[in-house]
Amino acid sequence: MEPIELIAIDLDDTLLRDDISISEYTKAVLKRAQDRGVRVVIATGRMFQAARPWGQAIGLGDVPLVVYTGSMVARCESGEVLSYEPMELATAQEILDVGRAHGWYMQTYIHDQLYVPVRNEKTEAYERSCGVRAEVLGEDFWTLREAPLKVLIYEDDPAVMAEAERVTIPRFEDRAGHVRSSVHFLEWNKKEASKGRALARLCGEWGVPLDRVMTFGNSQNDVSMLELTPWSFAVANAAPEAMAAARYRTASNNEDGVAKAVAHYVLGEE
Repeated sequence: MEPIELIAIDLDDTLLRDDISISEYTKAVLKRAQDRGVRVVIATGRMFQAARPWGQAIGLGDVPLVVYTGSMVARCESGEVLSYEPMELATAQEILDVGRAHGWYMQTYIHDQLYVPVRNEKTEAYERSCGVRAEVLGEDFWTLREAPLKVLIYEDDPAVMAEAERVTIPRFEDRAGHVRSSVHFLEWNKKEASKGRALARLCGEWGVPLDRVMTFGNSQNDVSMLELTPWSFAVANAAPEAMAAARYRTASNNEDGVAKAVAHYVLGEE
């Protein structure tokens, strides 16, 4: 194989374990890859403020982080925003209107700030998982004053999530992008935005051929970057869509699957 020049890694359920931690082994492997000149980039559906601490923990330096499933790219250390692509305002408002009519719990994200209509157990679970703090807007939440980067439908009941997909996807898929980033989340963002598109743009700027890029993911929002390169890996716990898009498999997120693949294929370690 040609030498790998860039590794792009999803965070939740891919790099991070189920308890939202990263092992010292994984940190050490990624550091050895960096020491060989390999770029390491996080590509996640998370907010920038929720992804940044992990880039800092790994020691990435001031590299761009692909966040909001590609709708925003910002530098890890300086916070410099390199791209910001919100949804079309009228479409985002219509999605909120539909969600309100159905009684779904929803969140919006504007300029890397999380907004919610009320504080409840879902809000608190999300804050704990991502290490962020939501701003509660009350009734004002349901009237957008600025186009958001993302609108999230968040429900624990599989039947409710199925209903959300059934109601919203046929209505909005020609105007906005959508991904199921987890069993609980249906995310809407700009139609053209994706991890793959943002990553390809970075590779173009850096002169990195796509056949020298290694990608790791586990869910639907990783498909665009898993399809980008022949060196794509799905972790063992990945969703069927990610499994189908990836060329290779590795161990699960709880078994340091990313680090094991990097150690073997990039570092040549057994």
